[in-house]
Amino acid sequence: MSKNETLTLEPIAATDSDWAAFVADHEDATVFHTPEWFSAIEATFGYEPKHLVCRGPDGKITGLVPGVTVRDGLGKSIVVPFAEYGFPLLTDGVDPVAFLEAITERGGTRIIKDASWSSVRGYNSAGFGGTETGTAIRLGLTSSFDALWHERFDKDVRRCVRTARANGVTVTPGTVDTFYPLYLATMERLGSPQFPPELFSAFRNELGDAATILIARLEEQPIAGVFCYEYGDTTTIWTPASLAAHWEHRPNHLLYLEAIKRACSAGRSIVDFGRSRPGSSVHEFKAQFGGTPADLVSLVAPPHRAGRASLDAYGRIGSITPYFAPILTNSTIGPALKRYLHE
Repeated sequence: MSKNETLTLEPIAATDSDWAAFVADHEDATVFHTPEWFSAIEATFGYEPKHLVCRGPDGKITGLVPGVTVRDGLGKSIVVPFAEYGFPLLTDGVDPVAFLEAITERGGTRIIKDASWSSVRGYNSAGFGGTETGTAIRLGLTSSFDALWHERFDKDVRRCVRTARANGVTVTPGTVDTFYPLYLATMERLGSPQFPPELFSAFRNELGDAATILIARLEEQPIAGVFCYEYGDTTTIWTPASLAAHWEHRPNHLLYLEAIKRACSAGRSIVDFGRSRPGSSVHEFKAQFGGTPADLVSLVAPPHRAGRASLDAYGRIGSITPYFAPILTNSTIGPALKRYLHE
């Protein structure tokens, strides 16, 4: 489609089989673009879907931008919540500026989570404003696991993995019932509202084998876990969890190592460790595995509402939220609060 042609967007539901087929064939698609992922969060939180597509003359989808309506302070925003990515997927025949302009013409506040590695450009020309939101570290699996072990991983990774194994820590696939207490303990430590267990179960029900849980055990006791998406050519480590009392046994290093090893065995191309703030301890932990940082930015239309995508408020209150953990992570209050957050 040329820049001089009119581009029309229309709603699409997660139940539309065209959506799944389009995402499966798109090289930039992430698990956060799949209708199954959105089916899980819509069913769990009751979000109003605002997914949009354009179609070619044959009726096939040529462009997709997913999103749901989330209450944002006194207003509402359309966003892909709880994910690093939510950028449009376009075929070669669709002009990105025309597609983005068509989004702005529909009104409301739209937050699009993009990354430096995606192929979409033209946000400024289309009238979006941007807010930086950190980096995502992505490890390219361009060599064998043994080569990664010797050439890419920091020596501290190798040391900590040896410590975990010497302490008898093992990693096996797990269930939501095993993972959730570890996750809840982590949220209580951070003072952060938690997802309800039903969301993790919904992801596993909708995504099947693409939603994976790995559990680290010490003498059969679960001490850490990760919830991963093994989708397409990418493994995404989405939600790590651990018991602080067992950090000395280095279960997190072993969990990440096993996730990488699984990705190599499956022939995937990328392990995505998710977003972190450069300079933070979490960022330094992820960087030990030799990945490459990718800048993350949220693009907002209209641009004067770009502040809705800022993460500065999270950083300012992060030091005090642990004191309010009993309230923030209450089994009723925590999930209710989580519904109004898009990070």
